[in-house]
Amino acid sequence: MKKKLKVMILHNIISPYRNPLFEELSKKYDLTVYFCKENDAERKWSTKLNDYSFKHKILLHRNLGPFVINHTLKKELKEKDFDVYVVFENPESAFSTKKVLRYAKEQNKKFILVNGRRDDEIYSLREMKESKNPIKKSFYWFSKLTYKNYREKIYKKFDSFTSYCNATTKHLISKDISQSKIFTGIQNYPESLLLKPIWKEKPKEFKDKKIIFHIGYLNERKGVNYLIEAFNKLNRTDTILLIAGVGEDEKKLKELAKDNKNIIFLGYKDGVEKANYYSIADFFVFPTLYDVWGYVVAESFYYGKPIICTDKAEAKELIEEGKTGFIVPDKNSDALAEAMKRLLDNPKLLAEMKENVKKIPKSKIVDIKTTVKTFENAINYALEKGK
Repeated sequence: MKKKLKVMILHNIISPYRNPLFEELSKKYDLTVYFCKENDAERKWSTKLNDYSFKHKILLHRNLGPFVINHTLKKELKEKDFDVYVVFENPESAFSTKKVLRYAKEQNKKFILVNGRRDDEIYSLREMKESKNPIKKSFYWFSKLTYKNYREKIYKKFDSFTSYCNATTKHLISKDISQSKIFTGIQNYPESLLLKPIWKEKPKEFKDKKIIFHIGYLNERKGVNYLIEAFNKLNRTDTILLIAGVGEDEKKLKELAKDNKNIIFLGYKDGVEKANYYSIADFFVFPTLYDVWGYVVAESFYYGKPIICTDKAEAKELIEEGKTGFIVPDKNSDALAEAMKRLLDNPKLLAEMKENVKKIPKSKIVDIKTTVKTFENAINYALEKGK
């Protein structure tokens, strides 16, 4: 039997939507996944890996501002003899990425970057950016400049890249990366994580209402304040806005919505509960100010719902404008309100969009093997190039 290629992956945290991908990759490669830390404070999802068999380790870490330092990482790498090193790009794991790259090059091994970022923003420091405290503000700009310089230097050293979408591929090309090194894929959401709803009809409190749904973290980056402002502008009594999720801006958002009894905050929802709310929604709204992808676009389509999405989610590439959804500018409550009104006032258009969504092939939204193939192509290219 042919010996499996030994592959290591460095990932910032345990992410439920990545685990099925790692499981699939472990069937083809002798894979070990290193997590820089277990989780972020704002993430409420489960970090249990009991249902997965891929080899993994959560590294010891300490924080240096927005960055994570994994001081035992080099020791881990020395104990293993990997053929290929794969890193998911993330600002907080920048120092660990550099450490892996240096070691891979010392050992004359291949190094691959999974890229989904076009800007140099560090969103964990976003509050410092607007701070009136000069020390905090200076620290933000110092950290951002450090990350920007690091990216400009490190990109040329990778053997190949997997790119989340066409936009990130163009970004890499703009950094003088050869297109032949870049393998563009789709960040499919694992179907195994999308459960079937058990509600057969709307709960009686929503019975005669049209329903707009949103789910996500309630923080500044997700732009939920613009969604609430847009919904308030509609001034409708026949429609309910359901907002699922928790986060640091929850109190502020509830204050913004307090005079509108048709805005309902559901709290954290996952699994069957999440599926139930998707099932009763007429359409989904994603008002994000920045997302390197935006898995809720795939979720919305999986449950047969058209979507109104800002142009700041890279997953907008999945949307066929006017047929499966609308793409609107970010930070624009007027544009959001206009798009929502268009669907609410035009049942025929909404029904046509729902039918169009149902025709989207699963390979575009939930087939994890599509994503695996992108990794295979990037790994094969890196190995062949070295011969």
